[in-house]
Amino acid sequence: MKWQGYLKCTVVLSLAITACRKLPEKKDYLSQDANFNKKSVYEPVLGRTQLELTQFSADGSSYPLLFTIENARRVSGGKDAPELFQPVKVQEWLRDYTGLEKSLEEIEVKRVWVEAPFLEIRKGSGDFIFRSAPSSLIATYPDSGYVFDIKVENKGNERTIQNFNLRPLKEVPYEPYEYDVYTRERKMESRPIQGGGQYQVPYTIHPSTLTELYYASDKDSLFTDTLVSVYINKANPTGHSLTFKFLDENLEAINPAVFNNTKWDKLLHGFNRRQTDSSVTYDVAYPLPLTNLKTEFAANGKATCTFGYSRKGFGGERVDAYFGLNFAIYEPGDWTIIFYFRRNPLFNDD
Repeated sequence: MKWQGYLKCTVVLSLAITACRKLPEKKDYLSQDANFNKKSVYEPVLGRTQLELTQFSADGSSYPLLFTIENARRVSGGKDAPELFQPVKVQEWLRDYTGLEKSLEEIEVKRVWVEAPFLEIRKGSGDFIFRSAPSSLIATYPDSGYVFDIKVENKGNERTIQNFNLRPLKEVPYEPYEYDVYTRERKMESRPIQGGGQYQVPYTIHPSTLTELYYASDKDSLFTDTLVSVYINKANPTGHSLTFKFLDENLEAINPAVFNNTKWDKLLHGFNRRQTDSSVTYDVAYPLPLTNLKTEFAANGKATCTFGYSRKGFGGERVDAYFGLNFAIYEPGDWTIIFYFRRNPLFNDD
């Protein structure tokens, strides 16, 4: 009948109108307890690129999250801090460094010079990137530094976490370092006094390892680390070499050939080794090590170099003596590492 047909048309039309009506968009959840494992103050060392994992706890918030830095300002006076985002020239990897590269050219083709800001936040994770900016651009300790906020947002929600404190430190060209990273005054160390007691002297770098190393004036006396000082010096600031030298108690050169257990071709990730009666030199790419990747030549962000030699001890027993240094160099140049033995090592057989 006509009225039934009319009713059917009305129902169909009503359903069509309902279907076309836009439903309210569902918002993502953003927890008010979501937060960073925030340090009281971030203190990146300038002159090197560092990744700071902030360990953001989402507390059940909906992903994806977007992180942005806001309101960056100086602690003293509260002025804006545009220098934190001013582009600096840095090297970034195009392809992964493996530690298996066979030449400087093979390393350099894997990285490229780019311009990027000193401070950046990874938009998807909230981790910080501090790039290799100079202290001529960025305020450093003892300046009170900077403070900034971070906005966290997802679809339909946002939250600002305030007051991240940033107080960069001046460049440290190499490690271990003889100077306090805050005051830049020479550190001090204790030396034993024969018969008991100690006295203070300016700190010098010492070997990281020292094993079965006797000195010639007393065949029964082992070296202690304070009897070997290490000096790290730079000559040409634009070079790409590293030289090792060894000095006896009279500051005379020790021939590297006497360290007959040293694996010179696997000592570090260097190339074109040149060895003389007084030194060993390699071409290297800086910084050294190039990354935090554990390789044959490095671990825990430090290059690991070990030198050694064998001799016959009492009764013809073989004695293997070793010493080594775990270190990093962060600036390009022609660098020299000098091992100064304050007693002459015993190289001869007993």
